[in-house]
Amino acid sequence: MKKIIIPLFFLSLFAACTPSNEYKIQVTVTDGPDSIMVHNHWYVTSDTMPVIDGICEFTGVVDSFPTLVSLGFPFPSHETTRMILEPGKIKVNYSKDKGFTLGGTENNIILQELFDQLKPLNDEVRVVWRAWNDAYKKEPRIKEECEEAWVIQEKVKKRKDELTRKLISENPNYAGLVITLPIARYENAENLGSYVELFKEYAGDKRYESLVTQYEVAERTVSGKAAPGFSYPNPEREMVSLSDFKGKWVLLDFWYVDCPWCRKLTPHLINIYDDWSKNRDFEIISVSVDKPKDYDRWLEAIDHDGATWTQVNDSTKTYPLEYGITGYPTLILVDPEGNGVRKIVGYQEEGGLRRILEEYL
Repeated sequence: MKKIIIPLFFLSLFAACTPSNEYKIQVTVTDGPDSIMVHNHWYVTSDTMPVIDGICEFTGVVDSFPTLVSLGFPFPSHETTRMILEPGKIKVNYSKDKGFTLGGTENNIILQELFDQLKPLNDEVRVVWRAWNDAYKKEPRIKEECEEAWVIQEKVKKRKDELTRKLISENPNYAGLVITLPIARYENAENLGSYVELFKEYAGDKRYESLVTQYEVAERTVSGKAAPGFSYPNPEREMVSLSDFKGKWVLLDFWYVDCPWCRKLTPHLINIYDDWSKNRDFEIISVSVDKPKDYDRWLEAIDHDGATWTQVNDSTKTYPLEYGITGYPTLILVDPEGNGVRKIVGYQEEGGLRRILEEYL
């Protein structure tokens, strides 16, 4: 048989046609909730593949990497996992008991190790959060029981956040950036600044740039610098400005009529306001983002809920953007000199909110 010799030039050409940035996601499924798997490459594509005999595979070429994507089942189960897309063979296993586990490529191996270290506390957070939620839903609602459950979840969440920060500091890699994202919106400017520095090699990545934006907003608004001013109408259509309250501690309360947890926070604000408004130079300013069509409903909600403090309406949602607010309720504490000092995201039980505010007042 005549020996075939392929010139080196053609071997090089063949190698050049095989992209070095090619990825393959090999998925193995045991007792999955669906026979379809969705690979969501955010900002780029979303692919769907059938799971046949417990196997599913996605292939492609990634232009910039590493980058965060998700993989999982569609609704109604919507069980998903975060995953890092990068060249190579990425291995994903799913079982009903263990959920998703990642491996195969360097960053996914590290990410799974971080997930494993956080899992016990994540599981504990879910348990104590469910216990608080069950207490809250009881009829009649027993305030003391809710407060006790809230204290327990506060302690567990604090331990989880401390472990997360430790793991972040030990992992200046893309997997470390991934576990930073869920806690970033709750962090102060100092912590956000440290994350920006730690992961600066990923400049240009959309998640990193989001982190930079959050840091810049926090540094500008709640790090002891002058809080952004405003001038908005109150229910009597008189213009009210933040500067009108210089010399007082001001709690800015961002909300809207159809936000259930905003309305559930109001009774706690009433109690705190009644206690502190006269002897602590303390004021609350609720900033509604309700649109003009809901103006009458806004007035009715104020009256119905018994909120007696200063109320203003920002129907354009301009002012929340100054603070990078993406969810409601959100509270901003401003000191008597007009400097923003703390951002509080989400619903709080009254005792929890008092504890936060008493760190400053």
